Order: sequence, then C-alpha cells, then structure tokens
Amino acid sequence: MGSSISRKFLKCWDAIMRGIFSQNPQPDFVQVLEKIGSELPNQEFYKEKNEGLKILMTSFSIHEPCFLHDRILSYALRLRGASIIPMYCDSIQTNECNVYGGVWGGSSFKKNCKHCREQSELLWDDNPIKPLQLSKFINKEETLKIDQKIESMDIDWIDYQEGVFSFGKWAKDILVNNYVVGDYHLVPQYNELGKNYVRNLLLLETAYSNIISETQPDRVISNDSYYGMWAILQKICEQKSIPFYSHWIGGRPDGWCYAYNDAPMNLDFSKPWDAFVKIPLNEVQTQKIKDWIDTRSTGKGMILDTASLQTFNSDNYDFSRINLTKPTALLPSNVIWDLAALNKQIVFLDMIDWIEQTVHWFADHPEYQLVIKPHPGELHPAIPETKERVSLALSERGVTIPSNVFLLTPRVKCTVYDLLPICTVGLVHTTTVGIEMAARGIPVITTARAPYRGFGFTLDPTTQDDYYDDLERCLAGQELIERQRQIERAYKFILFYHFHYYTKIDVMDYSWGKSPQLKVQSISDLSPGKNIYLDYVVDSILDGAPIVSENRWPPES
Repeated sequence: MGSSISRKFLKCWDAIMRGIFSQNPQPDFVQVLEKIGSELPNQEFYKEKNEGLKILMTSFSIHEPCFLHDRILSYALRLRGASIIPMYCDSIQTNECNVYGGVWGGSSFKKNCKHCREQSELLWDDNPIKPLQLSKFINKEETLKIDQKIESMDIDWIDYQEGVFSFGKWAKDILVNNYVVGDYHLVPQYNELGKNYVRNLLLLETAYSNIISETQPDRVISNDSYYGMWAILQKICEQKSIPFYSHWIGGRPDGWCYAYNDAPMNLDFSKPWDAFVKIPLNEVQTQKIKDWIDTRSTGKGMILDTASLQTFNSDNYDFSRINLTKPTALLPSNVIWDLAALNKQIVFLDMIDWIEQTVHWFADHPEYQLVIKPHPGELHPAIPETKERVSLALSERGVTIPSNVFLLTPRVKCTVYDLLPICTVGLVHTTTVGIEMAARGIPVITTARAPYRGFGFTLDPTTQDDYYDDLERCLAGQELIERQRQIERAYKFILFYHFHYYTKIDVMDYSWGKSPQLKVQSISDLSPGKNIYLDYVVDSILDGAPIVSENRWPPES
C-alpha cells in the first residue's frame, strides 16, 4: 500500500526473487565500475576549490543498487577534487546486528557477517584511501567498559540513553524489524537480544567517534540514518557541526532520496512546502501526475507496490456482503514492523490500537461500514511471515468483528485500488495510498505521522475525540476540506514527493528481482553538466548545503 517501506524489506524481497540472498561472487557491473575508476587518475579536477575536502563514507554494500550508487557517487566526488575516506564494520558486532538478524539471516549470522565485510572491501577496492576497519578504532579497554555497562544493565535497556544517543530506542527498533513484530515483547529472549543490540551500538559509537576524531572529515555520507547503526553517525556529526548526508532507494526505479542532517525516510517536506505549494502546476505536470495515479493500480513505474504482490494472492472474498448503499470507510494498513509505520503514532498507542478502537466505533454505528485491507506483505510466500498481523492481533485482543466491518485477508484477490469506488472516507496510519485517495477526491483522515500529514489536503486530528468527530462527519457526507483545493494540493504533493524528493539520478536501470544495469559507461558521464540530477546531489554535498530547504530542492525528474 505504498512505497515507503524499509530497505531491509526490499533487499530481502529482491534477493529472494532472484533465488539468492545478495551473495553473488561479483555482479557484472563491477567490471564496468573498475574501468570507470581506472580513468579517474587521468582526469583534471573540475573544481580546484574541492581539493583537500575529506569525505567519510560508509555503505549498505550488501544491496547491489547501494553498492553501485555509492561507487558512482564516490567517483563523482573524486572527479571534482574531493578525497573519499571509506569505512566499514569488519565484524565488530556479534550475534545479530542492524543488517542481519532474526528472520533476516539471523540463523547464519557468522556467514552473513563475513559476506557483508567482503562486499564492503570489494566496494572500495579501487579507492586511493583504503577503507578503514572499525575494529582498528576501538581498543580492549573501551570494549571492556562497554561490556561492564551491559553486565550491570537491568531489563530497562530500552530506556538506555547517553546524551543524544538513544541506544535503547534504536535497539528496540532493530529488534522489531529483525523479528517482524510491532510489540518487542513478542520476541523470545527479547531482553538478551535487546542488550546485545545496545552493546553493538555502543561499540559502533566508540569506533565512529574515534575515526572522526582521527580523520577530521569535512563531510560524512551514509545510507539512511533512520536506524541506529547509522543514526549514531548523524548524531556525532551534529555534535561536531560536520555536514551529514544519507540516502535511500525507493519510490520508483532508480529513485533516490537524500537528506542533510536527517534520515531520508523521515520524509520531512515541511521546509520547502510553503514555497512549493504556491507554484502553479502546468499542463504537462498535471498530466504527468494523472498518468502516475492511473498506473498505480498496475504497479507500473514503482519499485515495489502492492499490485506487484497480487500474483501470489489466492483468497476469494464474497464482496456481495458489502452494502453499496452505506457510507463506507476504507482502512488500508501498513506492515506494523516496517519503518514506514514505526514510531509514527499520534492519536492512538500504535497501529493495532487504532484499528481495534476504530472497529469498536463502527460496532456502535451500524449505519456505517468499514473495510479493513491488511498489507499483502503481512503474509507472503517470498517474505518472512509477519507475526503480528492485523487479524491475529485483533483476535488475541478478543475483538469481535461486527457485521458492518469487513476484515479482508492479506492474500485476498483484490488490491486497495479495487476498493476505492466504494470508499466514502479513507483512514490511514502512514500508507502512501492516502495521497492517492486524496488526489482522487476522497477525504482522508490521518492518525499518525504520515509524510503528507499537515499539508492541507488531509484531516489530521490530534485526539481520539477529534478523530471520531471527523470520521462521523465525513461518513455523513460533510465536506470538511474543499474538494478542489484538496485535489490540487495532493497533486502538488505527489509532484514534490515522487518527482523531486525521489530523484531519478539516471545512473542505473533497476527493477526488483534483477541485477541493476549500469547506465554510466565512462568517467566523462559523471562530468559536471552531463547529469543535472546527479550534479545537484554532488554539488550540495561539496558545498555543505541542505538537499531540501525552504528555497531549494532537487530538480524535477
């Protein structure tokens, strides 16, 4: 029900569809990269002012698109005079980590950890400065102090914090993501695992801090800093006033989002919105957005969409049970453990609590009806089974489904788009289908920190009383936001979100289940002026400028 899903989810899906776990000996594009890299020493620097600029980089190297992206980005920065200082975790973490653990390769951690280390070494094998190993930047005394902290820690590890470093919270997020649950108490041995994650994060913080103190970088680049392993780097950089950049792939093929001193998957568009929303849409842009909306039901042009999962769905549902004359709310849920839904609650305790309370409200209002559409990723043959599915969670809480509430299965043979014609109002946690409903003129009520909450085209209650009031008024047919204004603003948000923020930097052709195909064939393809989208990102990093601010954002692509 949207593209805002975690890199771990997408990486696993991608690998499984290819019948591997991202452990090819050497992808075909590596040879092309080596050729491009060999041309760099013969190039003159295009910007002498960047000579001496030191950029510290770390990567999510086990995922092929990230491997390719980071090598290309490093080449583009070196071409303009910067020095790249790579670093990587060479197995200083134990048992499970932010990359591998739980259902995501946790049973063979030693093997997967070795693979991750080798991919990082391969990624940086032609860089003039050899990659720094984290193990070389933490000594026995520092490790002993960390172990003593863990030994003396009781079960309140989840609240453990040192200054700006929320180690306990980050450990919890790793735990629920690794074991695909929303409630970490459902994980066997969660205390032992949580403490292990805290220990790993403390090791990383020490090694990172020592590396930064020794190398004194001018910039730091990482993959998405939403999760602890990379959020630590962001916090260190903020303390030392070092411009920090991170990135994530998603939204559309070769669509990358970048952030400055932030996690890209926080999807914070608040700064540019006031200026952007005042810019009128032209006819070409309007048609572009209409075409995007029209093709969403097929998944065309998206990296991974619910439509692309439908071939695996086989459950039939008797839709004749739904009364087409009754006002109907449609509730498309997220996958509860995914970062798109994680820590985003506002009105209710969490996503399941929201669904439970909404079911109770409809039980008391039989004149209306509710259709709940769980995310198909909850139960899928090629994705680890989600232990905390909507149906199971409601059952465990003793929730009785009334006759005017229709709880579909994750494997139902229909998409959320098939249900839009019967929808009077959409109820959303953070799913991006909320943008599409709003763009189609359907009122949308948000209950969590959806990326589009507060931009003028959704109803955004902050209390449960306001939520139920908005819900009843929408079902009664009241127009709480002028429809044309809603559609226009939703269109502008789609334009910014999918065609500016997710920058199609045009360096690879990539679709899930296939190895990326490198479009860059020569170092000259990375020269300034050859690719305005890549130039924008590279120049922002070199200048220490925000990627998105009140008056600048990536060009439309």
